[in-house]
Amino acid sequence: MSTPIELLYKYEKLLTEYLQSNSFTANLLITPVSKFITESLVIVFVLLLSYEIIYWSGIYLKLWDYHAKDIFGEVPIHCSHVYVRLNIIDSGNVERLNNYYHLKSTRNNFYNWKKINELSKDIFKLNKYIKYYFEFSPEDFEMNDEPEFGSTIEHLRNKILLLVRDSDYLNQFSHKDLSIDDVKVFNNRYQEVEALENNNYLSKCHIETGNTIDVVIVI
Repeated sequence: MSTPIELLYKYEKLLTEYLQSNSFTANLLITPVSKFITESLVIVFVLLLSYEIIYWSGIYLKLWDYHAKDIFGEVPIHCSHVYVRLNIIDSGNVERLNNYYHLKSTRNNFYNWKKINELSKDIFKLNKYIKYYFEFSPEDFEMNDEPEFGSTIEHLRNKILLLVRDSDYLNQFSHKDLSIDDVKVFNNRYQEVEALENNNYLSKCHIETGNTIDVVIVI
C-alpha cells in the first residue's frame, strides 16, 4: 500500500508532467521557486473548486443548510401570483394526508416514491390534482397592516373556498358546513401552513410569486 508521501510524490509528478505539456505553463516551472509557487496555486485552486462544488451541491440537494442563513436572512417579498394544485379527501384521511406530505417534505424523498404513490391512490378523491392560477391585485391586500407583503394565508383560503363553492364540478364535494378550516394549504416545502398563520403573509410562509403549491379540501 502506498504511503501518503508516495501518493503525494506521484501526484506532484503527474502535475508537473501536465504543466510541462503546455508551453505557457512550462515557463512557470523553470526555477524551483516558480515551480513550487505554480504547483501550490494549482493545488489550492483544485481544493477550493472541489470544496465549492461539494458545498453548493449539498445545499441544492438539501443535505445541509447555507452556513450564514441566520445572518443573511431572506427578506420576504410581495407574492403577486401563485399556482394551486387542488385535491380533496375525506375527513377520516387527515392523518394519512399528514403522513403523505411528511414523506414528500423529507429530504431524499426519492426512496419514498412508492409509498407516496400508494397513499396518493388511497386518500385522494381526484385521480389527479386540478391546477388553478391565482393572481393577487391590490384589492386583495391593500387593507392589510403591511400591504407591501401582499396577501395573507386566510385570504388565499377564502379564495379557494369560494372557488370550490362556485365550481360546478367541485361543488359536488362541498357541503354547507365547509369552511376555511377545511382548506389545508401546503407551502413550497410541502409543509402544512397551520391555521395560526392565517393572518401571516404568503411570502412569510414560503409561498412566493410563481410557486406551485398544494391545497387539499377536507370534506
